[in-house]
Amino acid sequence: MRRGTDLPSRLLRRTLRIMRFAGYFAVQLVQANFVVVREIVTPGSGLCPAIVRIPLRARTDGEIVWMVLFVGLTPGTLPLAIDRPAPAMFVHGMHVHDETAFRLRLATLEDRLLSALRPATADGRQSGPAGDNDRG
Repeated sequence: MRRGTDLPSRLLRRTLRIMRFAGYFAVQLVQANFVVVREIVTPGSGLCPAIVRIPLRARTDGEIVWMVLFVGLTPGTLPLAIDRPAPAMFVHGMHVHDETAFRLRLATLEDRLLSALRPATADGRQSGPAGDNDRG
């Protein structure tokens, strides 16, 4: 098979992955806004601030910048710093009642972001390291 013949299908798959991520992030954004609005309307009801280190699978500067951008856009979270030797992000969360759940939420965001950003191989799987970094 010639390489150029599958270009339209790869573009379609990538477009769909980007649209799926946009939909996922829109839902997360609405949910986070609801939590923050509830906190404003009923002050002091649920604050549990924490700073959490989140290991990243993102490897390129671009992937890391996109991750920082989307975490920063989410109400109730604030990216504080990036640790570069083994990529990790320090994130302040306003409502970290369960640190494991908070980490999982951000890991899911990163997984979906990387799925949208990274090109797929010919068989439709994601290129690049899929699980090369233990999140624990």
